Amino acid sequence: MALIVEYHVVADMYPVGDTAIQAGMLVSMTAGVIVPSAADPDQGSFGIAGDNRLAAAGQTTAYSDQLTIGASGGGSRWTENRVSDFYDETLASQKITVYNGGGKFWISNTLFNNDGAGCTGGLLIGLGTVAGEWTDTAVTDDDICAVCVGASQAYPSGVPGTDVSGSITLGNYVPVVLRI
Repeated sequence: MALIVEYHVVADMYPVGDTAIQAGMLVSMTAGVIVPSAADPDQGSFGIAGDNRLAAAGQTTAYSDQLTIGASGGGSRWTENRVSDFYDETLASQKITVYNGGGKFWISNTLFNNDGAGCTGGLLIGLGTVAGEWTDTAVTDDDICAVCVGASQAYPSGVPGTDVSGSITLGNYVPVVLRI
């Protein structure tokens, strides 16, 4: 999970291109389809991706595991959270959820240039080294997409009785307020 939505103003659906997109990435519209924003803020960022889009059919995610199948144990199969569409949440409709117009989101620190370490309180644009990635450093620019409202921190798992002093988390996330 790379995106946790605390609240949003607008969530809409748009056609999606054939480029891989991870929920939480900054996205743009090009030629009528949603793609990861290029590492150039002048492209015109459109919002935050709310779904995952795989680049190839049957592609697996980093946290997949293989199960041994068959009585002889001769076969194996990748497991997925969404078995019906192999975790490509855009497969059935060919559309992707895009959040825009505002809201507060917790975005995985892996979607930032430097794990979100230097962006507390800063203005953010999509100027990462990878398309769709967020910048870590505070900027002053006309193409501001969001405000980082806190440091990268462990996000609690939410499982009652198990999350003692942050021992079980969903990973490190950066709190961001969307300004698009």
